[in-house]
Amino acid sequence: MFHLSHVLGRFRNRWFAAASFVTGSVWSAHLAVLAFHWDDNVRYDTTLTLISLLAGIMTTFLIFHLALFGNKSRIQLAGGGLLTMIGMATMYITGSEAAIAPDDDRAYLVHSVLRPVDLFLLFGVLAAMCLVYIVVWRAMRLQRQALEKLAYTDPLSGLLNRNAWDRYAEKNTVNRNAAFLFLDLDEFKFVNDTFGHDTGDLLIGEVGQRLKTFQNKHRYIFRLGGDEFLLVALQSSEASSKKLACDMLETIKEPYRLSGKVLHVSGSIGICLGSVPGSSCTGMLKNADAAMYRAKLSGRNQFCMFREGMNPFFSMARGKSTGLPKSIVKGRGA
Repeated sequence: MFHLSHVLGRFRNRWFAAASFVTGSVWSAHLAVLAFHWDDNVRYDTTLTLISLLAGIMTTFLIFHLALFGNKSRIQLAGGGLLTMIGMATMYITGSEAAIAPDDDRAYLVHSVLRPVDLFLLFGVLAAMCLVYIVVWRAMRLQRQALEKLAYTDPLSGLLNRNAWDRYAEKNTVNRNAAFLFLDLDEFKFVNDTFGHDTGDLLIGEVGQRLKTFQNKHRYIFRLGGDEFLLVALQSSEASSKKLACDMLETIKEPYRLSGKVLHVSGSIGICLGSVPGSSCTGMLKNADAAMYRAKLSGRNQFCMFREGMNPFFSMARGKSTGLPKSIVKGRGA
């Protein structure tokens, strides 16, 4: 789906140019309304007129930038709202002061514009505009969050999906304290073939809910596809990753009661620790998958640590595979 926030360079400048013309129209309407209150023709000071127009254009630029481009903190948004008020006030006041009555009685004109009741109305309108700005920004933010959830959340398990993993792998490297735990359910194909894919989908959903209990601010859990899951622990030692794998296996093998059936499913986990800072996430996934496959061949329902030299074994064990995990070879899960 197209997002204006993704527009860059020349196209973004065109959007801002269009916004400037819109601002010019609002600014012209503002001066036209001001002129309408006078019986005689009103002319305008060129310098103040240009300042008023520039204030309107810059205010629109600020609004578009805050609303559409990049993530802003609350302090930045509050500051942007304040600057928006100042910009609109500057456009209004300088535009008003730019008007010159035929008799050059500017003092009377300025006094009529800046009397207390007008200032009260002015700041009331500005406050209303800021409220509209906040509501619109909030609506856009909620829409963006909803679209992001659809794009990066797996509908069956409720976990992060393969798109989220691809984004994570592209933007991040691995530190020495990281651990990748690659989980593959044992005999998931048997469940699908015996009870049907609907039951298999329910099973994936229940597994996802159980895995969510291991998620926190230092751990990310992805469903890569099919019955393959990946837990990325940012802060983990060998001992803690082994303990985490044991807890995951114990949780996974608890009975599942789905559609009137009781299913017993186990899992196999491969663990790869981040030994070299800056390692690629894809390489870590490949190593964790190699260790997982060794765990399956060793009896299933257990975990295995990746050790150097497993990759050649992994390639031979896969036979016709390219040596990459199933989810990478097919572009999705099995």
